[in-house]
Amino acid sequence: MKSIFKISFLFLLLSGSTVCFSQERVTTVGIQVKPIIPLGFFKTGKQFNRQNNIEFELNPKLGMNFGMVIRKGFTKSLSIETGINYLQRNYDLAINDPDSNFTGTSSFKIVNYEIPLQGLVYVRLTDKMYMNVAGGISFDIYPSELLTFGEYFENNMVRSSWLQTSLLANVGWEYRTDKSGYFYFGASLHRPFSEIFRAFVAYDNLSHQEGAVFNLSGNYFTIDLRYFFHEDKERKRKKIKKPAKKKFIDPRK
Repeated sequence: MKSIFKISFLFLLLSGSTVCFSQERVTTVGIQVKPIIPLGFFKTGKQFNRQNNIEFELNPKLGMNFGMVIRKGFTKSLSIETGINYLQRNYDLAINDPDSNFTGTSSFKIVNYEIPLQGLVYVRLTDKMYMNVAGGISFDIYPSELLTFGEYFENNMVRSSWLQTSLLANVGWEYRTDKSGYFYFGASLHRPFSEIFRAFVAYDNLSHQEGAVFNLSGNYFTIDLRYFFHEDKERKRKKIKKPAKKKFIDPRK
């Protein structure tokens, strides 16, 4: 995991030392859709827990992150992005009791909101194609906790805090048109500083009662699809010089 952020930081340094192009004096608004892909490499895959021969499995499924983006260009090599996103994580919870020849599966989702803040550096690849690397933080809001239950189980999801922070790392490619806006394709990694939820799962099937605990890291990997609306460059304000005051000359002198 540390190597990913080292690579992103190296890209930023290299990009800053090459011929870069940013959206100097341009503020633009965009929309984005980011499918969340579970990957074990980023510790976002399945989790297993076995208690007295009762098997518990927590399996992340495909989720979705979408919202709006506001981008502000400051210099020829730096832009800042922020916005607000709606995020839905989907999970399957499976309980297997071999002694009773019983297997049960249920689904639940975690909903939260994100306010990202990250800096971007661009490298011009062709006339209209650009590559960017970005990094920053995200303020993650979890509005409520969650309780799901059935005839044989109860799953109590307890959040660590209603407001948490996360690290962001991103790489992407952008095609810029003269009048139709910008089209963006990339990938992002989101890593909270601490676990976001703790799941307390209780299983009760007459002769068998058992429980398990899962810590949800909140890490996720996304494929990023964005569209930015076209905006013209902001004009620099020219300072208007005030006319010099004419000195009064007394004709009697």
